Amino acid sequence: REIGKTPEDDLLLQVQGMMAEYERAKILERVRRGKLQAAKRGSINVLGSAPYGYRYVGKHEGNGDARYEIVFEEARIVQQIFELVGRERVSIGEVKRRLDKAGAKTKTGKTCWDRTVVWLILKNTAYMGKAAFGKTKAGDSDTHYWVRPRKNGSDKPRPSYSKCAVPQNEWIYIPVPPLVNEELFAAAQEQLAENRSRYRVSKRGALYLLQGLICCKDCGQA
Repeated sequence: REIGKTPEDDLLLQVQGMMAEYERAKILERVRRGKLQAAKRGSINVLGSAPYGYRYVGKHEGNGDARYEIVFEEARIVQQIFELVGRERVSIGEVKRRLDKAGAKTKTGKTCWDRTVVWLILKNTAYMGKAAFGKTKAGDSDTHYWVRPRKNGSDKPRPSYSKCAVPQNEWIYIPVPPLVNEELFAAAQEQLAENRSRYRVSKRGALYLLQGLICCKDCGQA
C-alpha cells in the first residue's frame, strides 16, 4: 500500500485532510472579515498597491498611517487621459496613440501604452477620490476541468476558483487624494458608453455607409 499501511491509516489521513481544509477555510474567512471591517473604517491597507498616479505609503513609512501619495508626473498623465476622453471625446485608441507619440511612461517605465490599461484608468473610481474595495469576490469557477494533484500531495485535486464581479452598490469606498473631479469622471464614463454603443467593426471586414452611425431604438446599440 502506498498511502497507508492499513485502511485505518487511510481513514486517518482523510480526516486530517478534511480538518486542514476546515482550518484553512476558517482562516480565510477571518481574514475576509478583518479586511471588510478595516475597509469600513476607511483603512487604505486593504487596498495594497496603489494604482498608476499614486504611491502606496505603508504604516512604517507613514508613522502608523498608511495612505496613497500622489506621483505628480503620473498624475498629470492620468488627468490628460480623462481630459481627452471626457472633454475632447476621443476614443481609447486615439488616447493610446497620443500617449505613445508624447513618450508618456507607464507604471513599468515603458512608452508603449495598451488600450486595456487606458480603459482601467478611466474606470477606476480612486481618481475621483473614492478608492473602491470589494469589487470582486471569489467563487466557484464556471469552468469544470480536472486539476492534476500536486506531487507528494493529496490525491484530491484542489477546487478551481474564479473572481466574479460585485454590484457597484455593494462596493466600499475609501477616501484617497483625488486627481480629477466627479464631473470629469462622469463625462468620461458617458463617453466610454457612447464609444461602445457606436463601435465600428474593424476595417478588415465589410464596411457600409451608415455602419456604426445609426443606433437601435430599443437597445441603443449600433
